[in-house]
Amino acid sequence: MKRHTSELFLLIFLVLIAHGFVSANPDSLTDVRYAYFNARAHYGSMIIHSRAIKDIGNANPWGLELTLGRHSATQKAWDACNCYPKSGVILGIWDFNKPDILGHGFSATAFIEPVFGIHNRIPFSIRAGTGFIYLTRPYDEVINPYNFSYSTRIAFPILLGVSGNFRLSSRLNMNLGLIYNHISNGGLREPNKGINWPTISLGLDFLPANYHFPDRKISGWKSVAGRGMNTAVYIFGTAKQLNHEELKKYPIFGAEIRQSARVSRLSLLSLGAEILYDGSDREEIHRDSLMHADHKKAGLMVGHSFLLGRFAFSQAFGVYLYDPYKANDPVYQRYELTYLIGRHFEAGVGLKAHRHVADFLDFRLAWRKTGRIRR
Repeated sequence: MKRHTSELFLLIFLVLIAHGFVSANPDSLTDVRYAYFNARAHYGSMIIHSRAIKDIGNANPWGLELTLGRHSATQKAWDACNCYPKSGVILGIWDFNKPDILGHGFSATAFIEPVFGIHNRIPFSIRAGTGFIYLTRPYDEVINPYNFSYSTRIAFPILLGVSGNFRLSSRLNMNLGLIYNHISNGGLREPNKGINWPTISLGLDFLPANYHFPDRKISGWKSVAGRGMNTAVYIFGTAKQLNHEELKKYPIFGAEIRQSARVSRLSLLSLGAEILYDGSDREEIHRDSLMHADHKKAGLMVGHSFLLGRFAFSQAFGVYLYDPYKANDPVYQRYELTYLIGRHFEAGVGLKAHRHVADFLDFRLAWRKTGRIRR
């Protein structure tokens, strides 16, 4: 039961995301959310970020996706971003072009995709998403000893990309996109070097008859969002294996205080400081009788958050100010997807990485002084 706890928490979070994405109560005949269907093909190349995965260096992954989504035309959506966002669930099939080592993947991803300039000749959109992927060839010391990219059948994909959209007819749009894809199990089991592959994508949107997006005026954001700094306090936690030879997991937990300032309708800039207790580092130090170091860490981070309604996708760059054990690089990155609950609380998931290698996936709660600056 314990080994599935993290997956269960993430599943609950993704259900909340999907509910927020696809639920709709039209305010009027001209203020609706349109259901749409999309089919998309991908072709890409691997990023080799570690010598341990050199055996997959010449792979060219490809994939097929089907999307069931909503495209919002509501006044509320427009007020959030001066855009009309898409959202929904993507079902994908991936061939990593290394069947003996990496096998195949079957993914389900919740996404959000604001579309800007929808009345222009070529609107563009920004897509971000996360979810689950089932992988067919995990690491096995006997059967598959060369797969250092993943060691669990269930992992967590993250995607971020941009697309240009071309209207072909009254009910058909074509999408041409550039997507960055990442897969990791979040450090739940080793080895876990992850898979990183950018792709070029080509897709078609199939839309309902007589769909319409009102030509609304661009409104200012400062009067509704407020100005000044906002304070947030985060707590987070997870568990992590020490190495791929042992199944036991060690606790990781920490806290962060973050100051944010809204600089546009869609963006926050932030400065944060965190402290971290890493049980896997503590165990390594304990096993080495000659090692006398502290397993706790402290870091300083600068970051950016992309906002849309109650969702925020955040990225931060950090540097350790206190790290006596020095098990990893002195710098790191953090990625988060969070959902605003009520006015002052957030819940979500975060991924910590050192360069292209994921360290751990955590689950986090936050309290914000003014509700993410009056969003």
